[in-house]
Amino acid sequence: MELETITEIIENMLVSPDLNSLSPLQDKDAWKNQLKAVVNLIPGVGGALAQELQSIEDYKTNEFFRKFTIFIMELTDLGTDERDMFSREIEEKANDYSGNVLLGLVDRLDNINKGKILANLIKAKVSGDISIEDFFRLSSMTERIPYVDLINLPKYQFDYYDESGDTELLFATGVLIQTVIDANDNGKYRLSVLGQKLLEYGMGVKLDVERNVGTMFSLNTATTEDINRIFEEKMEKRRPRVEDETLILQ
Repeated sequence: MELETITEIIENMLVSPDLNSLSPLQDKDAWKNQLKAVVNLIPGVGGALAQELQSIEDYKTNEFFRKFTIFIMELTDLGTDERDMFSREIEEKANDYSGNVLLGLVDRLDNINKGKILANLIKAKVSGDISIEDFFRLSSMTERIPYVDLINLPKYQFDYYDESGDTELLFATGVLIQTVIDANDNGKYRLSVLGQKLLEYGMGVKLDVERNVGTMFSLNTATTEDINRIFEEKMEKRRPRVEDETLILQ
């Protein structure tokens, strides 16, 4: 059966058992050769597509395949079953074909380096470090934050404010929370829980501070003996007593 749509081709690339046999090329300009190698793994891809890849002239198409190649080659170290499981989970949560979802995610990236971040988030989901919901949230954050601001995230492991203006943008995307409110100053901001996950699992930056997983607390239930003891102590203090032949009433 010949595959005719880019969606079908992407879905088959993702779950192909032969993807593991490829090694990413180090030359950033070799993406066309790498892409053709990936396409050749997929049975049923028509010759028309292979011919079209030879003469790509449209800039947007060119940029998409450049980003997609970086993205897909970062997933070569995942097993076939892992990629297949992720593909099925994507379809279940998004209620859409995984090829369509991944096509949209990659296409909306405004910087080629974000392709690796997106792939890292998939690996984090497969390894159980983040949930499928976190994957979608963090992917959306990656898409919306300009790369020049994204690389400043490590600064916000501690209370920080950037006068250049990236703080407000990062705060608006949800990767920061305000920790210091100062009416006479700009205040301070720090990574939110999602911001920490994006930095650690998406960008591969080891956190300098312990990741915030929320506040844990427990309630200690008082026993009947505890209540009686407290009551007796209170009553003892209230009882009349004599000090230096003087009656003291509480």
